[in-house]
Order: sequence, then C-alpha cells, then structure tokens
Amino acid sequence: MITGFNTDVKHGGRLFHVQTEDKGQSNPKIESLIYVGGQILDSIRFDYSEKIVDGFDEALITQLMEDQHRRVIRDIKVGKYDDGEDDSLDEFLSKKTLDEVVLAYLNNSTAKEEMILVLEDEGQEFRSGSKIHLKLSAMSRNGSDAVSRVKVMVKILSTQQEPTLVTEGYTDSVGVFETAFSIPELSAGTFTLNIEGEHGEYESADIKYMIRTS
Repeated sequence: MITGFNTDVKHGGRLFHVQTEDKGQSNPKIESLIYVGGQILDSIRFDYSEKIVDGFDEALITQLMEDQHRRVIRDIKVGKYDDGEDDSLDEFLSKKTLDEVVLAYLNNSTAKEEMILVLEDEGQEFRSGSKIHLKLSAMSRNGSDAVSRVKVMVKILSTQQEPTLVTEGYTDSVGVFETAFSIPELSAGTFTLNIEGEHGEYESADIKYMIRTS
C-alpha cells in the first residue's frame, strides 16, 4: 500500500479535510474521502485494476493518487460542495435584532470575495532539478470572472529550511500568469511547491504540489 495524501482546504467559511489513499493490490482502488467537522461529506473511488494487468507500477499509482487528490481539492475550491441557502430571509430576520441584521449586512458587504488558482496542466509533475513551464489562471470562486493583476509568488517549502522564492509576477488582463523556471537539485527530504496569489480585493489563495526528489 502506498502512502496517501492529506490536505486541509479552507473554503466558504468551512474547513474541509481531503484524504486520498491506495487500498492495495488486493483491492485496486484509489479512494478520496472529504471530511467536514469529522463527518464524511463525500467519497470518490477509482478502480485501477486495468492499469496493473502487466504488473504493479508504484510510480504510476502514486501519480494517479496525486491527480485525483488535486481534482477533489479543485472541486471544493470551485464550489462543488457549497452549502445551499436553507433559511428564508423572513426566518433569518425573525432570529435577529435590528442591530444584528445591520452588522451582518456590513460584514457581508465588506468581506473580500474568494479567489482560486487553477493550473492549466493539472497533471503536471514537479521534480528536483527539472525545468518547469507554469501556466495558471486566477478567477473568482464561482469561476465566472477572471482576476487580473494578481501577484503570484512561487516558493519552495520545506521542513528543513526557510521558504525559497523561485519566481514571481502578475496575472495579465485575462487572469493568466505564465512563467518558466528550474527547480534546483534538492537533497532527500520533503519539499512542496507553493503557488500563492494575492490581490487587494480578494482573499489570498494558494495551491501546493509535492516535489519529487527521486
């Protein structure tokens, strides 16, 4: 059984936990579980039995796991699991004083909109010592509006050293940021490529990808 992935995703005022794991050769499935508040919100399974007809390839299964894990995180960020509005306006008002209603309105009107970053190539692999061509889009949470002038910073994170800035720049008029850079040769350890986006009118966003060192 291959070591799985665990990621916390904050979205829409809720904290999602995504867990992706391999069930093993005897049960060749990749399973992703989405938790909110300790409860399972959804489960996604992929049967990879056809992929191991000619033998078990650990690197391939690991890549399939990582791809599925990224897709689930992306689904959360674009609002697939957003709560519906169950309470009517009348019910909401009946439970609030006038001061509470006004305060809720002011808080809502001044809150920054959520922004998401999406890689053009979701299946891209990041390896130590490799040359990378990166293209991503910045958009509003519902995916309908591109966000220009987002400051994008690409960093390497590690438990063994301070974050290293690899490259930075801004999204263009259609919300696209494109760059090329090289990942330095990294020693054994755990490294993450962290892509951050900042904009004055939106909440900051980031996406993380594991850097392979072998």
